[in-house]
Amino acid sequence: MANTSYVSCTAQRAARQIDKVGQEYYLEFFECCAVFSHLVQENLLQKIAASDEYEVVQQVQELYASFVPVDPSLFSLEFSFGMNYSPSDKSLRATDRVVEGISSLLLSLKWKPAIRFQRSSSRCRRVAEEIHRLAYIQEPGLFDFRQKVGDYQLIVLDRMEDPVTPLLSQWTYQAMVHEILGIKNNKVQLRHSLNDEKEIVLASSDDSFYQENMFSNYGDLGLAVKQLVDNFQAISKINKQIESIDDMHRFIESFPEFRHQSGSVAKHVNLISELSKIINEKSLMTVSRAEQEVVCGSDRVLAFDLVMDLLADNKILPFECLKLALLFILRYGGHGNKQVDEVMTALTRRNLDQLSLNLVRNFGKIVGSTINTECLFWNQNFFSRASKLVGDLKGAENVFTQHQPLLLQARRAYDRPLSRWI
Repeated sequence: MANTSYVSCTAQRAARQIDKVGQEYYLEFFECCAVFSHLVQENLLQKIAASDEYEVVQQVQELYASFVPVDPSLFSLEFSFGMNYSPSDKSLRATDRVVEGISSLLLSLKWKPAIRFQRSSSRCRRVAEEIHRLAYIQEPGLFDFRQKVGDYQLIVLDRMEDPVTPLLSQWTYQAMVHEILGIKNNKVQLRHSLNDEKEIVLASSDDSFYQENMFSNYGDLGLAVKQLVDNFQAISKINKQIESIDDMHRFIESFPEFRHQSGSVAKHVNLISELSKIINEKSLMTVSRAEQEVVCGSDRVLAFDLVMDLLADNKILPFECLKLALLFILRYGGHGNKQVDEVMTALTRRNLDQLSLNLVRNFGKIVGSTINTECLFWNQNFFSRASKLVGDLKGAENVFTQHQPLLLQARRAYDRPLSRWI
């Protein structure tokens, strides 16, 4: 009888695995194969061998899967730094986890990339240097995939460089679902569903509508769902017209596709309905308009008035108020700033927990030492003024998506010396 154990290469889980081997956990099996999710260190193999008193572990394999694929162009490591940005033991372990996940992805894709990193970030430097050491010094044979230098590039950027984008309301399909409902392992929980389906699977690999519209904005998405429903209704009418044996045969042949399309229509209609209800409940459009004015607008007085009005509106949830306050402090904050003091006073009336209030009080100190807010907002301010000068040459501007993430600008300029080669 055989058993296979899949173990993530963390010190804690490896230690539990060793304890199981030593406590006769596998005695009911004739042999055991231990599969680790990343490179296994020699000292760990020695510990397993020393603990395997009954010689049940016959094989040890490495399956490079220390990451979670979300879709063909996105993966997650399923962990967070939290609010710990200091160079503590905890943050160093988290950095090691990043190195493990990225190197595991590179091995699974058979890539040996040229590595670049953000010069101003010590965390990015450490991640890039550790991956370089692993791929080019410690395990060059394992990463030998017969590629030319520069065929692939790994660019390591610090999320802290752009604290604005995560605070903004998102209006594309995938981002909306993730932020408003939450996506966990490509599964979404529905709260307002009128039928028994409280959980749906949302994956671009087996959902053509989602694949085509995952980056569509809210307005275009509504039109796309309507077209999806109209197409299904047209197919339904055709399938109802069964008047001969040939019609029955055609219906039976097309039934699997018809049933699949029926499920797809129901899923996306339920999902859009759920999003719409929550957007209305939380007044997210009103909040988003104010967010964009704070971040992209050039009128400080208008931005301040919008923020103060929403902080005083009991229809706006405390969490949305917290994000608005943080955005305003990022854009216009500073010691002795009267407007910031008024925003803080208004925020304390919204029954926020003490941790959130402490975050707002210290937010300027946290980000002020790590990012240049003038550079972060300069492009937004420039584009805002330019659009007012040029006018509506391309029709009405979408006021909810004026902001351009810093990552997009970095991606466009990645072939320029924004970071150094290792």
